[in-house]
Amino acid sequence: MNDKLLTKYQVMDYLNISRRHFEKLVMEENLPIIKITQNKRYMRLSDLHRYLNTKMVNQPQEITQESETDEFKWKNIWGK
Repeated sequence: MNDKLLTKYQVMDYLNISRRHFEKLVMEENLPIIKITQNKRYMRLSDLHRYLNTKMVNQPQEITQESETDEFKWKNIWGK
């Protein structure tokens, strides 16, 4: 698999967070990292995207056009 590895500093920059917040995400929120040594930490880009998708509050919805029947009902409500 050809997945790009990001350093912890690249992840912090990508998420615009501090080192303290990064450590909190790793310890408390189970941010998936690859720990090589005490200070060498990496993360797969696909793992980061997967993690962020699990934290999404509202999923984007498909945009649909209003039908004429909806507009007609709306006009009946207001009597116009």
